[in-house]
Amino acid sequence: MEPFRSLDASIILNIHREAVFLKRTLLSLDAALAVARAEGLVIELVAVLDRSNDATRAVLAGHDLGSYGHVEIIEVDNGSLGLSRNDGIARAQGELILTADADDLVSTNFLLETIRATRRAGPDCLIFPAYLFAFGASYHIWAYRDLTTVTPLAFVDMHPFVSRVCGHREIFRQLPFADVQISAGYAYEDWHFNSRAAAAGFDMSVAPGTILFYRQRPDSLLRQSDAGSTRQIPPSPLFDPKTYIEICAPYYRVVADAPGASKPGDPPNRSLASRPDISREINAANAIEPLIALPHFDDCPIGSNSLHDLSAGVAYYELCQAIGDTSFDEVFLLPFMARGGAEKYVLELLDAMYTSDPLANTLLIFGENCPAPSWEDRVPPNATILDLGSLCSKLSLDQRCLLTLKLLQSRTPKARIHMRESAFVGQFLKYFGRLARNFECIYYNFTETYQVRNGEIFICHSPLDMIAHNFDAFSMIICDSMTMINNDRRRVGFCEDKWQCLYAPVRGPTTAAPRTADAACHILWASRLDSQKRPELLPLIARRLERQLPSAHIHVYGGAVFGGLPPARLEGLKNLTFHGAYNGFDSLPTNNYSIFMYTSYFDGIPNTILEAMSHGLAVIAPAVGGIPEVVIDGETGLLLPNIEDNEAMAEAYVRALLRLHRDPSRIQSYSNGALALIERQHSYKAHRARVAELFSPAPRPAPAASSARLPEILCHG
Repeated sequence: MEPFRSLDASIILNIHREAVFLKRTLLSLDAALAVARAEGLVIELVAVLDRSNDATRAVLAGHDLGSYGHVEIIEVDNGSLGLSRNDGIARAQGELILTADADDLVSTNFLLETIRATRRAGPDCLIFPAYLFAFGASYHIWAYRDLTTVTPLAFVDMHPFVSRVCGHREIFRQLPFADVQISAGYAYEDWHFNSRAAAAGFDMSVAPGTILFYRQRPDSLLRQSDAGSTRQIPPSPLFDPKTYIEICAPYYRVVADAPGASKPGDPPNRSLASRPDISREINAANAIEPLIALPHFDDCPIGSNSLHDLSAGVAYYELCQAIGDTSFDEVFLLPFMARGGAEKYVLELLDAMYTSDPLANTLLIFGENCPAPSWEDRVPPNATILDLGSLCSKLSLDQRCLLTLKLLQSRTPKARIHMRESAFVGQFLKYFGRLARNFECIYYNFTETYQVRNGEIFICHSPLDMIAHNFDAFSMIICDSMTMINNDRRRVGFCEDKWQCLYAPVRGPTTAAPRTADAACHILWASRLDSQKRPELLPLIARRLERQLPSAHIHVYGGAVFGGLPPARLEGLKNLTFHGAYNGFDSLPTNNYSIFMYTSYFDGIPNTILEAMSHGLAVIAPAVGGIPEVVIDGETGLLLPNIEDNEAMAEAYVRALLRLHRDPSRIQSYSNGALALIERQHSYKAHRARVAELFSPAPRPAPAASSARLPEILCHG
C-alpha cells in the first residue's frame, strides 16, 4: 500500500487483553499527539487486536480517536506479537512506522522528537527512546545510547535496545518481525528484529529527551517469555561468523583492548529524574498513571545499555575468527581432552568416523578448563578444536554455553551434536535443552558417581534426570557397556532402542608379548590418582604384600585430574614404586609385568583394563560398573566383590595375588581368555563396523573434480 503523503507516521499499537491498562495508554498517546499536531504532524493509528476480548474492544471503541489523521482497527488471530506487528505495518499508510504496546505510556514529546530524529537520521537508521522508566511491580531507569557507543558486540548476551522503535517503512518491509513462539523455546521478537537490523547494516540511535514509561506487571508478555522460554532469540544472521566479523570489526579492537572488555560509556546521573525536562514529563504521566511518581525513582536502580560488559561479544568475535566460514557435519561438546579413558574413547570414535568419511568437517568444543596434560594433538586432521577454557578463560561456564549455542545455530544447523556427560554439557542442556531438539543429538553416558557413607555405597550423581528432561532431544544414548544400558532401561521403561552400545576398541598385540624373567613378581597399576579410582588402597595392599608375599612389587603409574591421593602417600614403601604420570598405555613397559591390578569405586568399562588385557596381562579388578562384562571371573581374570571397607578390600586383592602366585598357570590362562575376548568384542574391525552402523556419513554435494581435496587441518586453542 502506498503511503498517503499527508501521513507523517503510523503508530502500530498491539493490543491483546489489556482492558484495565489500555485507556491510560491511549490518554498518554493523546498527550504526545497534541504536541506533534501543534508542529503540523499528521499521525495515523493502526490498532491491531490479537485474540482480544470484549472488554478491551469496548475501551478502544469508547475512546475518542478523532485527533489522528487516520485510524485503522484490525482484528487478527495470530497469538504472536511479531506477526501482529507485521499485519499492522501492512495496513499502515504513514511515511514512518512507530511500534507501541497497549500498557505503556510515553512522554509528551515522544512522537514529535522521535519523528524528528528519524528524519534527521535518514532511511538507514532506527530510532529508540532515550530513556526507559520502568514502573509498577518494580522500578528502574535505563538510559539508551546509540549503536556506535553500545557496539553490535552487545547483542550476543543482551538486548541493548527496546521494543519501542521508529524507522522508515522500507526497513520493516525488508525485515518483517519473526513469529517467535515460546513453545519452541525462543522469545523476544524485538531483540531478534534489532539484531537482524544490525546484521543488515542499519544504524541505531535515540530521540533526545524522550521517555518510554514501561509497565512492569507479573503477568506481562515479557514475564511469560522469561518463564516459558530459554530466554534466547531464534537464530539471527548477525551471529553468522562472516557477518558478525564484518559488522563488529570497527569496534572489536577498541573494545578488546579496554579493561574488562567494556567501552567507556556515559552513565546516567542519579539526578536524572530531577532534571527539569524529565521531572516535568514524569509529572505529566503521573496525572494519567499515579504509579508513575517522582519519589519512586529517587533511589531505584539506574543503568545504561552502554555500560554492559562486552567480554562475551569479544570472545564470540574471536571464536568466529577461528572457525571462519567452515560448516560442520559433526560437533562434539566435551569438557576437555585430558589423557583419560573417556577422552580416548572419543578419540577412537573420531578416528573411526574420519576413516569412514574423511571429507566430513568435525568441530570439537571444549567447555571447561583442562586440569591436566592434553591429547589435543591426537585428533584426526578433519577436526577443528575450539578450546573455550583457553580462548574464553575469563568467561563463566554459563557464558561459554551461550557462545556454544550461537556457534551451533550459525555454523552447524544440520550437524550431529555429540554430547559427553560433563558439567559443561549438563549446564548447556539445563539452559538450552529445549533448543537441542532442533539438532540430531547423541548423548554419551559412561557411568554414575558413587560415594561411601557409613559403610554403604550410594549413587551421588547420575545423568538420568538430565536424560529424562531432554529425552526427546536425544536420537541416541550411547554407552560403553551393556551394564549402563540395562540400568537406564530398567529405570526408564520405554524407548529401549534409543540406547545403543558402542564398546571401546583397544589397540595392542594379538598375542602376549614375551615377559621378563621376574614379570610375575611385578604388579602394574595404571590409572588416575583421583578418589574414584580408590588409590588409597595401594599402600594398604603393599603393606600386606610385604608380610605375605615379599617378592611382589607394585608399580604405580598415574596422575590426578580432579585432585585425589597426594603422591607423597605412595612414598616410603619398599615394595611400591610411584613412577608418576604416563602418556598412554603403550608408553608403559608392559613386558615387565604379568599382572594388572585395577581399583575403583565405580566405572564403565575402563579403557586401561582393555589395554592391559590386549597386552596379555592377567587382570584383577572389582565387580563395579561394566567391568564384569570383560573381566569374567576365572576366564579372563579375577573379579573381586566390591567391598566398601578399605581394609577388607585390600585383603581381597592380596588373596587374589596369592592365588596367582601359587598357581602361575592361571596367569597364562587368563591372558589367553582376555586376548580372545578383545579380538571378539573390542577389536578395531568390530569397532569400525559398529560405528558405521550407528553413524552413516552425512550426505553432501559431490565436489567438483578440480577441487577435490582432503579438508584443511584447523586447530585452535
